Amino acid sequence: MVLRLPALFVSPNLEVNMGVATSTPAPVPVPPGRYLFAFGDSYTATLFNTSDTQPSLSNPMGNPAYPGTTTSGADNWIDVVVYNSTRNDTVAYNYATGANMVNITACQGQAYAASGPVKELNDQMALFKQLPTTVKWNATNSVFFNFFGINDISVQVYSGRSYTNATIILAPDIDNYFSQMGAQYSMGARRFVTILVPPIYRAAVHGFGNGTAAPLVRNLTAYWNNAVHSCAKSFSSKYPGSEMEVFDPSTTFNTILDNPTGYGAPNSTCYSYPAGQPCLWADFIHPGIVMQRAFGNAMNAFLDSNGL
Repeated sequence: MVLRLPALFVSPNLEVNMGVATSTPAPVPVPPGRYLFAFGDSYTATLFNTSDTQPSLSNPMGNPAYPGTTTSGADNWIDVVVYNSTRNDTVAYNYATGANMVNITACQGQAYAASGPVKELNDQMALFKQLPTTVKWNATNSVFFNFFGINDISVQVYSGRSYTNATIILAPDIDNYFSQMGAQYSMGARRFVTILVPPIYRAAVHGFGNGTAAPLVRNLTAYWNNAVHSCAKSFSSKYPGSEMEVFDPSTTFNTILDNPTGYGAPNSTCYSYPAGQPCLWADFIHPGIVMQRAFGNAMNAFLDSNGL
């Protein structure tokens, strides 16, 4: 992975002309050329605080300092995207918050709600609406990432619901997901990347794919991803001028999990907490450094291939 080095502050150059010292004015700061806005859960979160240091070209994710506070042990996929050397004109506003769901009421996840005030996509959107007008994003220089479903699925399993009952609950949750992307469109967004749920059934909490609930998790993941694909196909016709791309991280995750030693891990059935390596999992559910960085690299290639 190639990291982008922060820009340096340059002091005015002093010149001497016939004994008179003069100074060259400091260069006017160059505004970002691209803006990324991310909404999601702990797979994306870096604990960005909207009241703290804001993103700039010299500090593209604002706060906390790189790589942020993540669940991987180091950087996660969005760090890799933003600090890629080919995106040195990019800043990111990362509203993702751990344990968040699309719509906590729709998916009946109140018993598993995040402890803080931000519990669902609508809460993250409320933070986005506070963005100062001095941030000059527009329809063509921005990309909106939405990555939900992990917690929406998990609460169905933890609540003991059957596949049939879970899908009945998840259907309106997914409808609300795309309605909220429609709200993003209404505020000016035109370019979207929706991220599918990776194979979380292979995480430690589900016995690395061999636990009692693993088949249900796998089936609900397939249901969620298929429904998201279906809704994404009709999004652009419903919202003229929009571009909706769907990114599936499953191939990246499965490739690594199927060949753990090839990626420096002893096996695919361990986790390294809090270091995030050498095991592929950082804890009971979150991917470690290797998988998050591979995820980010795959996303970079995906964005490039779609001109985003």
